[in-house]
Amino acid sequence: MFGRAARFLFTLLATALAGPAVAQTLDRIAEKGEVVIGVTNTFRPYGYVDETGRFLGLEIDLANSIAEFLGVKPRLVPVAAANRIPWLRQGRIDLILASMPVTEERKSEVGLIDPPYYASGVAVLAAAEVGLKSWRDLANRQVCGLRNSAYNRVAERYGATIVPFSTSPEAEEAVLAKRCAGLVFDEATLAGVLAQRSRWSAHTLALVTDEPRPWAIGVPLAERDGPFGQLIANIVTDWHRSGMILGLQEKWNLPANGFLADMNQRLR
Repeated sequence: MFGRAARFLFTLLATALAGPAVAQTLDRIAEKGEVVIGVTNTFRPYGYVDETGRFLGLEIDLANSIAEFLGVKPRLVPVAAANRIPWLRQGRIDLILASMPVTEERKSEVGLIDPPYYASGVAVLAAAEVGLKSWRDLANRQVCGLRNSAYNRVAERYGATIVPFSTSPEAEEAVLAKRCAGLVFDEATLAGVLAQRSRWSAHTLALVTDEPRPWAIGVPLAERDGPFGQLIANIVTDWHRSGMILGLQEKWNLPANGFLADMNQRLR
């Protein structure tokens, strides 16, 4: 990671070079001595709240890393898909770090930081004994999925028949009862299921698409290419280069993520 002195000097330089508009967030952070980060609190093990009220998870560790880099305290604010971008625009939060995939629509609404810090694709959670080796192995099999989920189309493309369920717990129970070959859904969500529940010890992410959707930190659109956006981009780059996120993947008992390994090799 960056040295403490280097971090301090970089922050000072970024603030000094910023114009009145783009320096707004950095100025607010410096004045308050805290950075307000919008996080998820219901997506274990990425961001959640434990029984004592503590924020925990991979993204919470990343949020704390940003605050440490800036030399300020973190204030974590739970956000949802419906309010995270409006709250960023209103200045209620300084940045978004909440499992937010990159989309073309979002690029026009929020400053998405490049490089992304994580990525997830479509996956199938299945027992090892099912023997899924490739997506073609789904042909003529019944696969559990959530009703009207866009992820179902990937399995259907390979000849699977979707058994639809209204809720995730119902679909998970069907997989455990061997009523279908596996459960098709978002890779990160299924990885969280595997990481937290011992009854899934005989299961794995048997199939993962080779086209994952990257997750990016969001800053105000006007500040994406300014000092604040560049500062956050440098932090994310260092996370990949140093292998920090790979370490967090292991810490939170998540399956190997090809995107993280690739970014670590590319940015070394």
